[in-house]
Amino acid sequence: MLVTSSWNDSLHFWWEDILCGRRHRRVIGLSLESPNLASSISSSIGNLSFLGIVNLSNNSFQGEIPHEMGRLFRLQVLNLTSNLLEGQILANLSNCNSLRILSISNNRLIGNLPKELGSLSQLVLLYMTSNNFTGEIPHSSGNLSSFVDFWADDNKLEGKYLDLSINKFSPGLAVNFGNLQNLSLLSLFTNGLRSGGANDPNFISTLANCSKLRALQLQENNFEGVLPNSLANFSTKLQYLSMSFNQISGNIPADIGNLASVNALDMSYNQFIGTIPTSIGKLYKLQELGFGKNKLSGEIPSSIGNSILLNQLWLEENDFQGNIPSNLGNCRGLILLHLYGNNLSGSIP
Repeated sequence: MLVTSSWNDSLHFWWEDILCGRRHRRVIGLSLESPNLASSISSSIGNLSFLGIVNLSNNSFQGEIPHEMGRLFRLQVLNLTSNLLEGQILANLSNCNSLRILSISNNRLIGNLPKELGSLSQLVLLYMTSNNFTGEIPHSSGNLSSFVDFWADDNKLEGKYLDLSINKFSPGLAVNFGNLQNLSLLSLFTNGLRSGGANDPNFISTLANCSKLRALQLQENNFEGVLPNSLANFSTKLQYLSMSFNQISGNIPADIGNLASVNALDMSYNQFIGTIPTSIGKLYKLQELGFGKNKLSGEIPSSIGNSILLNQLWLEENDFQGNIPSNLGNCRGLILLHLYGNNLSGSIP
């Protein structure tokens, strides 16, 4: 029996799966999940101005999302997951400035993500998996300061630049970046991210699929734990990696020297122990290297002198011992050298 069979005058508008306000008897919610409805979404939905929840998931709705949906400025939840919807995301959904959850996964939607989505300051969850979206993730997404969960895999997004830095993301941010295979910059610095689930440093293992990644900025968060060995599987195009000002511990991965294209590597202000691997000398393009303010020990590897393009080196406030490597003189462009707060001995080369 169709759910609509209960919609008649005898029930004074208290119909199944239709929520009404107690005071004004206006429709405040449509919860029609999985009743096998098949048609287009009526443009008349825009007249239900008190709607706060629209859940039409797991049906067979076709056609486009009606433009009139943008009138629903009280809307907090819009769930259109698993239908047959086509067309583009409407830019005027940005008028729904109370929207907290937007789920449009498993449809046939196309086109670019509208930059206007960045004005949805209350948006917490955004699910758009398994569509045909193309183009770049808009820069305006960095304005989504309430964001917690974002899934956009199984699309054709380029995501060339994704800058979500200097926000107040909760520690539980769960974002699947690994499917953005054309991502070239990911910036999450200065947030409240910490270890656990997608926020553990091991979440960067998923970024190994981002073969075009050139810059990864994760500094000034609360990441803990040990860096994964998969760090060496990063994009051969990676040029900038910063995870400074976190609480990352353990040893520096021995194969860090496989990041052959890196020209800036900053791991300062963490809790690293052990020695700097000699493989660091394989980073011939390195210009900036920071391991200051950790708990590193042993000798400064002479292989650092192989990075002849080096111009900035921070190794201060560790427990390095022994001599300053004489072949640091190979780095003739060196303009900044911080070695204070160690136990170095011998003469200055």
